[in-house]
Amino acid sequence: MDYYYKNISLVCILLLIIGCKDQKPTKISEEIEEVSHMNKFEWRPTECAPEHYPVTIYQGEFATEEDDYFEIPNGGVVSSDWGIFGSTWMTGPDFKSIPIKLRIIWISYTENQFYYGDFDLPKEKITALFKKGFLDNTGKQDEYTNLTVGLAPGGAVSVWVMGAGNYVEVGHYQATKTNVAMKDFAPYATISMNEFVQNRKNNFSEETKNTLAVEGIPIGKWTAYRKSYNWKPTFKHKDGGVLVDFLNKFYNGDLYNVRADNPILQEFRVSPPTQRISFDWDDKTKTRYTGVINFDEKEIWNAFEKMYENPKTTQAELLLEVDKYNSSIRIALKSENDTIPIEKSKVKIYVTPV
Repeated sequence: MDYYYKNISLVCILLLIIGCKDQKPTKISEEIEEVSHMNKFEWRPTECAPEHYPVTIYQGEFATEEDDYFEIPNGGVVSSDWGIFGSTWMTGPDFKSIPIKLRIIWISYTENQFYYGDFDLPKEKITALFKKGFLDNTGKQDEYTNLTVGLAPGGAVSVWVMGAGNYVEVGHYQATKTNVAMKDFAPYATISMNEFVQNRKNNFSEETKNTLAVEGIPIGKWTAYRKSYNWKPTFKHKDGGVLVDFLNKFYNGDLYNVRADNPILQEFRVSPPTQRISFDWDDKTKTRYTGVINFDEKEIWNAFEKMYENPKTTQAELLLEVDKYNSSIRIALKSENDTIPIEKSKVKIYVTPV
């Protein structure tokens, strides 16, 4: 009889569990789930390094207050560009707390030097960005998805919050030189660290080799890229063309890609000079055009520095004026006090299918 009642009880418990699984989430369960995700966001770590200055991450992680650790992709050679998405790994749960620490060790191949950093992250600033999100180039609300670490010669480190079409630098740091034994870095290697690095250099592209021969290793360059001025871009058209959208990539790696009515285009913002601009416009016949401007680095920086040498200059506009034939773009940096033409940029204009 005891055996009979025990089996009946077991069946009842199983039926109760199955019944609970089939039920839709209750308001209470949804509130519990919401609380558990409070101040947690879906994000992944990723990495980048300046083109022609490749690195390999030996160890890297983001750490949270709860002592959770999320590994930054490592082991491969990175030299994509400064301030872009790199590789991503599936690491940890979908929803993660915002980290408070970045710890990283990497090798800069052009210098044959390891660097180490243990940096505090601005948790409140990062959290605010993740909560706010951004408006994309269609005007829709979007979310940030990545925390990106940039590693530059001389041990310069930047961290960005990134989403599809919006990158914001949230920290810049200086790492210190360190050493890593070859047996730790590559346990199965049969060559020395110097030989290993030289093999990497031998495999550099011809473009990278030529760049290094001409420019060397410009220590401090990526920190200097953060120097900022109060300015905004301004679109004009000689014959009634209407701006549709606008992409602005800054020298420090920041980027926005927005619709023409986004308030960010109307505001004077303290930012570094622009590296690349791309925008679409419609002319009076509703033909869609795209203009792409890659700025000459020396010219654009000299223009901003010269403009702000005048103590009366507090803000400036980068004027982008399309002619009535949609065939050229006149560029100038203009304030109430001065106008400096920008003439060495590489400009392309083409018709875009709508």
